[in-house]
Amino acid sequence: MSLSFVQAQALLHSSFIVHTSVGTVELRLIEATEIARPGLPAEYRTPMLLVFSAPASPVLAQDNYYFDHQSLGRHFWSVAPVMPPTNRPVTANNEPLNFYQVLFN
Repeated sequence: MSLSFVQAQALLHSSFIVHTSVGTVELRLIEATEIARPGLPAEYRTPMLLVFSAPASPVLAQDNYYFDHQSLGRHFWSVAPVMPPTNRPVTANNEPLNFYQVLFN
């Protein structure tokens, strides 16, 4: 199953469990953005960018990981660390967060 933008929007602020070499890490979907599609034929899906927040440790390297979500099941996505968004989320304890993106094009 391919993730659509409408599905991604419905999952905002929900948690995904990511499987890494050091165990599982919970990522929270904080942003879903469609990317402009000038010149892209109609049969191709509109590109989108998902941004996730995660605990400061462990730090995930840019790589491919299995993501589990209770509604979506398991998916294998390419993840890259990114700078914090302008509207940086704050945790209840003001703990630092890392941010990651998944790009669908």
